[in-house]
Amino acid sequence: LLADAFVGRVLGVDDVIAVRCRNRIEWAVIALACAKIDARLLTLDTDLPASKIRQQLIASRASAVIVGDVAPVRIAAALDGLSLRLRASMDAVYPGFYNFWDLFPPVAQPRFGRVQPSVMAWTPGAVGGYVSLPRRRAAPASISRPPAPDEGVSLITVPLHRSWGGTQFWAALTAGREIAFMRAFNAVEALEMIRTRRVTHWCAYPETFLELRRHADRIAADGTSSLKEVTIGGAAAPWMLKSWLIDVFGPIVSEAYGSAQAGYIATLPAESFAAKRGSCGRPVRGAAVEIRDAKGQRLPPGMVGEIW
Repeated sequence: LLADAFVGRVLGVDDVIAVRCRNRIEWAVIALACAKIDARLLTLDTDLPASKIRQQLIASRASAVIVGDVAPVRIAAALDGLSLRLRASMDAVYPGFYNFWDLFPPVAQPRFGRVQPSVMAWTPGAVGGYVSLPRRRAAPASISRPPAPDEGVSLITVPLHRSWGGTQFWAALTAGREIAFMRAFNAVEALEMIRTRRVTHWCAYPETFLELRRHADRIAADGTSSLKEVTIGGAAAPWMLKSWLIDVFGPIVSEAYGSAQAGYIATLPAESFAAKRGSCGRPVRGAAVEIRDAKGQRLPPGMVGEIW
């Protein structure tokens, strides 16, 4: 239905549809609609000021913007003068913004997304800039078998404007798992969600698990017994935190390493934490890692250079 609404507003192949919201089901619906019309998905940081949002929309050549978890009036000025074919709000009606829920027509032709949509994300840091990840098949036949259907539940606490959040979403969707979103992380609420939703997979930042550790007295074995996989990543993880995670959750813990530009690169299982302190693990299947010099030439083992 939403894909039809986009097409009705002359949005289609390679048009950039920007989304500014926290982790919520509307994001998923928009992402899937983009996949069905081969549009590109631009994810905006919900904490950015209006001036930064304007810069990113202009640089990304956005054709549409959909906002949630913010009063449209707060970013309306950032959109002045931009040639957008659609401005929509998920939560509040405001002049100049279409009601997101009024976009859906009563009927629509069946549409099927062949691949994940091309995703555009902005890298953090002083320099900054956006990276555009190409359309990807959910399970590339060249490097892996299609995953077996999974009856589990993935908890996604990583913000969806970060590439790792989107990666988790597509991985869970491909595996056939249910998906539980948290708009803003709260350790107590997360533990309750794990217990009631019987969450099986959870990947999160070190800062998220540090917050969880502050509420360690609330962690009960029976409340987290459904977990099959706990992954820490997205930033350097202190050894003491990883050790604590193993004490709490056992050998199901692993560490992930990746980047906004290249995605998931390496993984380190719990049994290697102590033996390989400081390591981020071995490259995952389908990823090749090299060390190169300033001229881009591959270096032999033991030499210092840049990770490629």
